[in-house]
Amino acid sequence: MAAGQRRFGHAEVFASIFALSFLAARFLPLLGLGIQCPLRAATGIPCATCGMTRAFVAMAHGDPARALAASPLGALGAAGAWAFAAAAALRLALGLPWPRVGPRAARAAAAAGAAALLANWAWVVVAHRS
Repeated sequence: MAAGQRRFGHAEVFASIFALSFLAARFLPLLGLGIQCPLRAATGIPCATCGMTRAFVAMAHGDPARALAASPLGALGAAGAWAFAAAAALRLALGLPWPRVGPRAARAAAAAGAAALLANWAWVVVAHRS
């Protein structure tokens, strides 16, 4: 291993969390806990992340249609998180470095993520009116 090359760092910690989120969504009765969104309980308006737990659980059970209906961003987030976990495991196994991301690309990704969260919130509010 070259000097300065890390084998397990922040990216791998997040990848481990993502992998554990899959296991939790697949094998724990998360939807049966009866936890309700505090914003929705108080105002009747779903929050920006409403439906994401249902989307993660549906994706973990191989039901992307149900996941997309619960939260499009939640479904994409679950798929992306678990793909990242798989890529991290593969990268570690092969001893490959992560690609470098410049500050401009990082800012663009952050802006795209914020826009996706706002668009998802608008969709959830319209689609899940009670």
